[in-house]
Amino acid sequence: MEIGNINDFAYISLQLTSTPIRAICVHLPGHGCQEMREWLDVQDLKYAHEGMLFVYPYVNPWNWMNELTVDFLDALLTKIRQTYCLEDCPLLLRGSSMGGYSSLVYAMFGKHKPDAVLAICPVTDAVFHFSASPGNPRSFCFAMGNYGDISQKLRDRSPNYHVELLPHCPYCVIHGGHDTAVSKAAHSDKLVAKMKEHGLNVIYVEDENMEHGFNISYETTVAQDNFMSGFLRQCK
Repeated sequence: MEIGNINDFAYISLQLTSTPIRAICVHLPGHGCQEMREWLDVQDLKYAHEGMLFVYPYVNPWNWMNELTVDFLDALLTKIRQTYCLEDCPLLLRGSSMGGYSSLVYAMFGKHKPDAVLAICPVTDAVFHFSASPGNPRSFCFAMGNYGDISQKLRDRSPNYHVELLPHCPYCVIHGGHDTAVSKAAHSDKLVAKMKEHGLNVIYVEDENMEHGFNISYETTVAQDNFMSGFLRQCK
């Protein structure tokens, strides 16, 4: 796959990022997102001011980081690194829900290995999540390109079953105790336990009252900021 005009395929925060660029943050969207951005979220402006380049890829809203999406992100990041001379620039992957799943799965299978991963209320067991709500089977089947039994494919692309494929780098996983869309017990609780058993460097932020991206506590917001700021401080 070859990427032509980068701006046709992603929003890139060049006009907001101070130079020299010290790190790249790829923000992977949640399920159903079709947004083509024109600006950064307010909370990201300070990181951009400190030299973090944000990349928001325009991907299929039901992509579930399938093989085609991995290939696309490989090509996009290669083009960005070559175009802006960022071949050695540290990479942070970030996302919520399906975006959190995507950040972990790209870390498993992607060409550009991350130097840190921030996953918020992530899906980590696609086998479990397939049956968790009525809309999930069709989106997974569209993503995986098969309308029969895709249980093995879902297992093969689930971090919970293949923690050994996750690269050794700092991770921050955030999940809420009142999340009814993505089960904390079935997803993050199990993944983080396996990550620790495997010797991975992971911070687990458990927010008792947090829902699926809502009612986030101040302490959780601080923990997220500390992780991103700490990562950026280590980037030359």
